[in-house]
Amino acid sequence: MRALGRFYRSRSDQRGLVLVIVLWIVTLLAVMAGAFAYSMRIETRLATSAVERARARALAEAGVAYALAWQLNPETRKLWPPNGDPRDWEFGGGRVRIQVVDAAGLISLNTADADLLKALLAGVGVDPQDQDRLAGAIIDWRDQDDRPVPFGAEKDEYRAAGLPGPKNALFESIEELQQVLGMTKPIYQAIADKVTAFSDHYRVSAEWAPAQLLQTLGLNAQAVADYVGERTRAANDGSPPPPVPADSDHAFFSAGRSTVYHVTVIAETGTGAAMKITAVACVEITRPGQTGWRWLAWREGR
Repeated sequence: MRALGRFYRSRSDQRGLVLVIVLWIVTLLAVMAGAFAYSMRIETRLATSAVERARARALAEAGVAYALAWQLNPETRKLWPPNGDPRDWEFGGGRVRIQVVDAAGLISLNTADADLLKALLAGVGVDPQDQDRLAGAIIDWRDQDDRPVPFGAEKDEYRAAGLPGPKNALFESIEELQQVLGMTKPIYQAIADKVTAFSDHYRVSAEWAPAQLLQTLGLNAQAVADYVGERTRAANDGSPPPPVPADSDHAFFSAGRSTVYHVTVIAETGTGAAMKITAVACVEITRPGQTGWRWLAWREGR
């Protein structure tokens, strides 16, 4: 009888051990199933996010093409002057904000003199003692000699700062400004949308200058608002643009236009995915009787 009792106790212990093992296996399978489900949810979200980013990019690219199509046609260009006034466009279930600026309405990094550069720097709040140094450094970056202009910077100054430069050649992009001695990130961000590397104009064409740039160069807010209103009415009527306001420094302004356009597009899909594209295009004759554009710069961000 004792042997039989030991036998049943042994069988009971084995059944208990098997039950524990089964419970562990079930728990492990449940954990694995949960982890798999979580992983699938993450992958689904990532895939959805990638699709929405792609949609936002496509929407922004469509905005760039849409804006340039208006500028290619002289008649539609009258309805959308390239002076930086924002335009809103709904397309493909998303919203797009577009700004187009003729490069003649911006400050040329390659031709602006020290006075115009200092006015720009003063307008964005650069300290007076730094305005001369930065303006001189910009000019020394683009000129082809090794002789520093007043307050400028050539090889010795860059070497002392442990930096390469200057380039001693024309700016090929706005981003090059970040390599100029003394340029800081806040100053660069403040002036990047007011300058161009793709214009040979020595002054700013007020007809195409964005309102913010006009104010940066010394016009008060009311004078800018009045002038922008007058030039909009002139564009709609097909009449000549108004003269720059009397209280502006006329030495900074001139007439004229270019064939280069800066286009900034901010696109947002219905789900909130966003994309920003800043492009520069040159309009040129592609074949007899037809015009197209050539890309000079393209930058994407969010």
